[in-house]
Amino acid sequence: MMYYLMERVNGSLQEWQKTHDMKLYQNINSGRTRISYSYYPQFWIDMRKRPTFEEALVHLIKRSRPLENTNQTVLVAGGVQWLNPDHLQIIHKVLKRENLLDILVIIKSIGMGFHLPVHGIRSLSPVQVKQLSGENRLILKTAKLYGYEVVDTFSITMGRYKEFLQGKCGCHFHEVLKSKQVKERKMKLLKNYTFFGKIFPHVYDNLSYLKSLYHVQGPVNQVYSEILLSRMCT
Repeated sequence: MMYYLMERVNGSLQEWQKTHDMKLYQNINSGRTRISYSYYPQFWIDMRKRPTFEEALVHLIKRSRPLENTNQTVLVAGGVQWLNPDHLQIIHKVLKRENLLDILVIIKSIGMGFHLPVHGIRSLSPVQVKQLSGENRLILKTAKLYGYEVVDTFSITMGRYKEFLQGKCGCHFHEVLKSKQVKERKMKLLKNYTFFGKIFPHVYDNLSYLKSLYHVQGPVNQVYSEILLSRMCT
């Protein structure tokens, strides 16, 4: 989602890498916007040494300062499977302590990527999926109590198994192509596609995207990334 938004705002994507760490970008929106990103949880670290969610959030805030305590500062938090209502409580506690309660917080809910019946990846039974749906509703309810915006990726990804792009992480509804691949595939792709009765144009119909070194592709990812963008710009 982050790289999609970078490409959307800048009109091109000149830098991309698999991000399982902290990254800072200052070349967004002609230098007027900065993006800080932190990957959580760092599952490859021993449990006893792994940073907690609160520690990761505090570290991200400190690395991102100076920050304005206004809705011009946006915190987006979410995870495919680990997010639960307790994390929202931690977000509120940390923001209060850091004097950032007036920033815009957007919660990206649970996704179905890890839970789809894809060969080679663990999946959930129908009963477990129902339980997961209940957990997601609780996340949305808790977010509303704190006044946070939400992007309900669970409902978007629930039935979109055909767009699931299996990779080593097994949770993605997008892929990043190099510019040469974009040009090769461009003629093979439909000009528009429909999602919930709404027509979405493929972003690479705009010729400026063909000048990118990279392009983020995936209709499901595009839909919830555009929703995220609309939450930021409301």
